Amino acid sequence: MLSHAVTWQWPTRQLLQITDCHVLAEPDAVYRDVKPYRHLERLLAQMRPTALPLMLTGDLSEDHSVASYQHLRELLADWPAPVYLLPGNHDDLALMQQVLVGAPFVFAGEIDAGSWRFLLLDTRSDTPAGAFDAPRQQLLTQQLARAHQAQQQVWLFCHHHPKPVGGIIDQFMQLDSEAFCALLDAAPQVKGLSHGHCHHGYVRQQAHWQLVGCPASSIQYLPRDEWLSVDVGPQACWYQFADSGAVTLRFITALAATPA
Repeated sequence: MLSHAVTWQWPTRQLLQITDCHVLAEPDAVYRDVKPYRHLERLLAQMRPTALPLMLTGDLSEDHSVASYQHLRELLADWPAPVYLLPGNHDDLALMQQVLVGAPFVFAGEIDAGSWRFLLLDTRSDTPAGAFDAPRQQLLTQQLARAHQAQQQVWLFCHHHPKPVGGIIDQFMQLDSEAFCALLDAAPQVKGLSHGHCHHGYVRQQAHWQLVGCPASSIQYLPRDEWLSVDVGPQACWYQFADSGAVTLRFITALAATPA
C-alpha cells in the first residue's frame, strides 16, 4: 500500500492526469497498432510549455520491464513540476520505485493541498482485476477521517474503475468495489474519484461525488464485448481544484504529429 503523505508543492491547484501509457522496452515497439512511447513523447512535448504537476495513474509499462521505466525516466527526468505515480496491473511497483527515483518523481498515498486532500490508491490484486481489501479499506477510512477533521475536500485517484463502464474491460474492474464505494458514499467531503484502466474518457455523477474515467495516452477501447480499440491520438485529463470545492476538468488530445 502507498501510505506516505506529502504536501502539495505547486503555486496553483491544477494537474494533468495521464494514464495507461503502456510503454515497452523498445521506444518504437508497437502496442495495439500504435507506438505508445511516441504517443507519450508527443503528449508531454505539447504539455511542457505550460507544465503542470502530473498524476500518472498506472499501466505506465506494458511489459513491466526495467527498460520501459528507464524510458519514462528519460522522458520525465527534467519535468519542472512534481510527477505523482500510481501502479496499474501491468506495472511492477518495486521496479518503478527502483528506477523512478528522486525529483520530480513522487510515490505517496496522500497529498495535503490546503483546502483539498488528494488520496492515491493502489488497487492492484494478484490478477489483472482490481481489489480493495480490508486493510486498504481501513487505511482509507483513516485518511477520510483526517480530511474531515481538517475540513478538507477529497479527490481520489486510482487505476481500476469501481463501477462498470460497459464492455469487456469490466471483467477486470475493481471486483470488491461495493464496500469501497460505500465508504465514498458515506463521506460528504469526497468530491470525486478519477481512474484509468478502461482506456475511455467519461464523467458520471455518483451521489455527491463524480466518477471520472481518464482516457489513455496510448489507445482507447470501444465499449464492446470484445477487445476493440481505436487510435485517436494521445489523451489526458486536465483538472483545476478551487477552494470553494468546485472542480473543473476537461479531456485533452495531443495534436497530430507533423509529417517528416
